[in-house]
Amino acid sequence: MIRKAHRWIGLFVSLQLLAWTLGGIWFSWNDIDNIHGDHLIKLENKKSITKSLVSPQLAIDNISDFHSLNNLQVIQILDNPVYKINYIANSYKQQTILIDASSGKTHAEITKQNAIQIAKSNASFDAEINKVELITETSSHHEYREKPLPAWAITFDYPSSPTFYVSTKFGTVNAVRHNSWRIFDFFWMLHTMDYYGRDNFSNWFIKIFSIIALITALLGIALFFISRRKFNQHNQ
Repeated sequence: MIRKAHRWIGLFVSLQLLAWTLGGIWFSWNDIDNIHGDHLIKLENKKSITKSLVSPQLAIDNISDFHSLNNLQVIQILDNPVYKINYIANSYKQQTILIDASSGKTHAEITKQNAIQIAKSNASFDAEINKVELITETSSHHEYREKPLPAWAITFDYPSSPTFYVSTKFGTVNAVRHNSWRIFDFFWMLHTMDYYGRDNFSNWFIKIFSIIALITALLGIALFFISRRKFNQHNQ
């Protein structure tokens, strides 16, 4: 009875151990920076601003629900200067808004063509666009989960099928996903046994599995002593 239980439980446990082993091999043989897609992003090359800028105060005055300022930055979107203003609204919630630094008007949302230009200007390679998609919602399994929405997904016709996710509100590349990252994400799910969101190490699957693995180990120890006793009895 113990042998039979140990055999079947051991088979179940070995499948998860195999998944952990394969994942461990993948993690150790792949550079985490490459998995993040750092090699696909062009090193930032800041250009000097030549256009005249409106007063930051004028930009702030155009914010209807402004209460107080957290910080203000001058960034560039497609070579156009923009004030990125982080502020506390009248509702006391933290907000971020982009104001065109040349006109003082609220910066328009990023269009499809703008997103393509931004993705291409940030890519460290030259390639044609394979697909463009506007992402307004994601599931817990989506590769862009838990990132700011909406966003444009720009997929290039390039080895490893890289996808650049560009924020429609801020014009920033919020994430880069490619095949190595997707494989990593799959193995990470198997590693954590969090089949819903990937990062919960306290989920019930891994708790139950740890108990089953403990039972398997204890059964194995019991079988060792039972087999040894029978062997000694047989040789007496």
